[in-house]
Amino acid sequence: MPVPAQPKRDWSSVPIEAIIDREFGLSPELKSGASAYADMLGEWRQSGDDVQFLERLLDHAGACYRNSGQPQAHLYTFSDGAVNYLYDMVLDRVVLVWGVSRTVAPNSRDDAYHAGYPSAGKDTDKGHAWSHAQGGREGGPNYFRQARRLNQGRSVNGKLWRAIESYLAANAGLSAFIRLIYATQNQGDRPDEVEYGIVSSTGQFRAVIFPNS
Repeated sequence: MPVPAQPKRDWSSVPIEAIIDREFGLSPELKSGASAYADMLGEWRQSGDDVQFLERLLDHAGACYRNSGQPQAHLYTFSDGAVNYLYDMVLDRVVLVWGVSRTVAPNSRDDAYHAGYPSAGKDTDKGHAWSHAQGGREGGPNYFRQARRLNQGRSVNGKLWRAIESYLAANAGLSAFIRLIYATQNQGDRPDEVEYGIVSSTGQFRAVIFPNS
């Protein structure tokens, strides 16, 4: 008996929250990270204190990183002028990227620089944590070793990643973060998972944990 064709998924004309929630129900590889942020979001909505929320976010990311097998990490925060980073100076790798989406001039991506960057490896791309279209810069700490099927939308998970990026690119002024998650034995610069957190234009929060494989 023939298997019924699956309905085509809509990646752009429905609210981003609905797209994310739909994919949680359809993809067993995806995990929601939202529960970890419930308390800090509740405090932020009551107080409106952005500084306190950021401190809580950084504390959470740092604690998760150290608890994953890096108790001696030396974590440092800095900005590249476009977004902000929490960086481990010991293993020379990014832990968290956060910022606010902004409008970017058309055709302003430096494709020559991107193409000339050293190869990321088999089935791996030089992924942008914060895409150029949503205001990210080329190179430096904004690059990480990302599974090709995730970066280029070659899988359903990759299509969701692209949908979130496209949403932020089309809506300037939205807050988001990308947390790079390294397994306990991982001493390299390719994260095992990547968490994308976003506050939508309606004020709803979602956090999606993608496998980077």
